[in-house]
Amino acid sequence: MTIPTLPKHVPTPGAPAFAQRLRALMTAGTPAVCPIHVGLGDPVPGSSSLATITHAIARHLVDGTADQLPVFNTAPPPALRILQAASWARLDAMTGDFDQMPADLAGDLWHCVGAVCASPGELTRAEGRAASDLLLRLGYPRRAGEVLGLLDADIHTHVFHPETVRAELAVLFRLHPGAQDILEERALQAAADESLPPRARLALANFVVVRNGKRGTQTLALHTAAWFGQQAMAQITGSGMDRHLAEHTLYRAIAYVPFLRKDGDQTMELLDRAALALEDACPSPDAGLQRLAWEDHAFPMFETLSKTLLAQGKTEQALASSERLTHLSPYDHRAWAVRAQALVAAGHLEDAAVAWEQTLPQGGLPVAAALFYLGWVHQQLGSPAEAAEHYRRSLAVDPTAPVVNEHLEAVTA
Repeated sequence: MTIPTLPKHVPTPGAPAFAQRLRALMTAGTPAVCPIHVGLGDPVPGSSSLATITHAIARHLVDGTADQLPVFNTAPPPALRILQAASWARLDAMTGDFDQMPADLAGDLWHCVGAVCASPGELTRAEGRAASDLLLRLGYPRRAGEVLGLLDADIHTHVFHPETVRAELAVLFRLHPGAQDILEERALQAAADESLPPRARLALANFVVVRNGKRGTQTLALHTAAWFGQQAMAQITGSGMDRHLAEHTLYRAIAYVPFLRKDGDQTMELLDRAALALEDACPSPDAGLQRLAWEDHAFPMFETLSKTLLAQGKTEQALASSERLTHLSPYDHRAWAVRAQALVAAGHLEDAAVAWEQTLPQGGLPVAAALFYLGWVHQQLGSPAEAAEHYRRSLAVDPTAPVVNEHLEAVTA
């Protein structure tokens, strides 16, 4: 059986296309099911792990227990709140002012967070980290900058505080989107600063490695940051979950180095070491926040592993890895997208369609890509009418991905 090549659903970048997506979402009738990022409603059965973590951060911040929060790994897309509000046809919830969230959407937790953040000077360092992380997750970078006192910071000369260096860098990246290369240089400088804690330096080094790796660029910064990360890791003491997770993040990040030079064996060696460190860190299922943090690290591990295995043609291993991904976060569209890709690579088109269908009940923008690929499956299976219907539904959610129109024209010509 000849396995068809899976096309890429890539929306057009830029502000005009983004505005077009918002307008389409307003009328598409695919409301996001999770209420967390728009108003901090309570988690529902369809809430992703990312959303549940956002809610947990808010709860601990409000309860005065921010110092109990572990280090989380993944942040939601910056525009998630706006996109979800658009899927609810709530233009009034897209405002950049945290305090202007409509009364029928803002839950008690939302108001409590606003009260805590109203006096940034009274926050502890742990509370400042949690508050800024939360506000970035909710799409309020200026409020996050206010919490950390960064609104007037000079990105060329700002001195990072040892306890909030990662949080400060994250906020500055969002506040200065046109100066991210400069901020990457600052991150590399900070990764070499022995006055900063080794865990902070490791996180900064990993950040630079991953940013270059995702761009596919073999740069001096990539290799320098990888070296700084290994030096920082060597200075991290202890043997518990925190150390194992630190090892995991290092190996997963520096796997980009051999990956970019197309050294498959060493890439897998480093990913295997990352996976082993992750397993060593695994807490019990009832470990609460610690389990949530572990799963937050495990998701990108198995996402990266699945994609790497697919790129190397190791389909059976990719199937196993992607199945574990869906168990980690069954309501995350990214998990089902990778699972479907593995099933397509294995020639199981009908099963891939079932995987893409898992995204539809979650609503929001990810429905557009899922509908496109469902249309593609019908097209491959010789059902042009069903394919065309799915393509049209995809365009109703997001009309900015040229590949959808191309395929619609092909099945209706």
